[in-house]
Amino acid sequence: MFHTPEVLSATYKNKSKSIIAGITVAWGIMLLIILVGIGEGLQNGVKKLFADYTVNTIEVFSGEASISDINVTKGDLISFTMIDIKSCILNFNEIQNISPVVNVNVSKIISERKSINHFSLKGINENYFSIKTLKFNTGRAFNIHDMNRKVIIVGYEIAKQLFNNVNCVGRLVFIDNVGYKIIGVVKKDNMFNNSGYEAYISYENALNINSETELNEFILSLKSDINTEEFQKTLKIYLSNKKGVNSKDKTAFFFNNIENTIKSLNTLFNAVNLFLWFIGISFLISGMLSIFNIMTVIVKERTGEFGLRKALGARPVSIQTMVLLESLLITLVSGVIGLTIGFIVICLINKYLEISGGNIQFLILDLNISVIVSAILLLVLSGCIAGIIPARKASKVLPVEALRELNN
Repeated sequence: MFHTPEVLSATYKNKSKSIIAGITVAWGIMLLIILVGIGEGLQNGVKKLFADYTVNTIEVFSGEASISDINVTKGDLISFTMIDIKSCILNFNEIQNISPVVNVNVSKIISERKSINHFSLKGINENYFSIKTLKFNTGRAFNIHDMNRKVIIVGYEIAKQLFNNVNCVGRLVFIDNVGYKIIGVVKKDNMFNNSGYEAYISYENALNINSETELNEFILSLKSDINTEEFQKTLKIYLSNKKGVNSKDKTAFFFNNIENTIKSLNTLFNAVNLFLWFIGISFLISGMLSIFNIMTVIVKERTGEFGLRKALGARPVSIQTMVLLESLLITLVSGVIGLTIGFIVICLINKYLEISGGNIQFLILDLNISVIVSAILLLVLSGCIAGIIPARKASKVLPVEALRELNN
């Protein structure tokens, strides 16, 4: 029979071979952890990309007619009015919230002492912030009474540049020499929507600034049980009929279906994750083969010892278990070292990205407990697989072979 100290002692006697095999395993598991960390980071980046939208959201954009029809000629620009948006509300019970989006053409926003010319100004209604769930540093979103008021919501970066302070609710800014009172400051929360440089006024004020009554975009959210893809098809037919556009025209309207986009990107990044797991496991398999080769050599060198053990009454299963445990010990120790190094490397990369500045949320590497558990299970499995053939070979050594080996 054997005890745990025997396994440790046998591993220590062959420490040079064990270290060589262990380095390969440690390297493989370290690369696996880093690669999977990259994949997890990319997938989390996708989630952040659409974190400001409710899932059942559709953005609708007008385009250009490519087919001549009842009310349009090929090449005509299509646009929406507030009547179109109100008719959507009346005809579709599936719609939960809807808001026009008017892109305002102004060169700068001015405070008492400073101005900013790098920004985006949108005209919206009180439902907009129920569709895009932007967070606020200070202040509040629009309500229905704000539609006729000269009020504005500004992004974090705009507030910072104009007032050196995001706590500027109640202050005045000027657009085309008209004063607007700040009622809210949008939090710097998501690198992808550029919300830090966006400002919002009521759509009525926006249309007045543009001297227009038409708009090219609106956004809506649907009730939770509605199929967004089917609704999008229905909405396109409705808008085509209302605008006199051929329903087969592919450029008259454009849709950004958030749910479909998220599904497509998740499918893509799941495939990327699977590929990264495949590469990482391939490195781990090379470590497993190294353990197999080393254990085969060790078993050959210890033929005399195993034969002598059997001569003294050791059962084949005890010898087999001892060799398996040696293989598992080398794999687990080196694997845990590789796992630790991989985790440290990920932390160092993330720290570097953090202190280097810039918008790097999409590049942050990440790990979760399921990845770590999976890596440990892979280590156990690879250790057993690598040791099973050498262990069976060791258990079959005959006492006569031991005597021959010892005499030589």
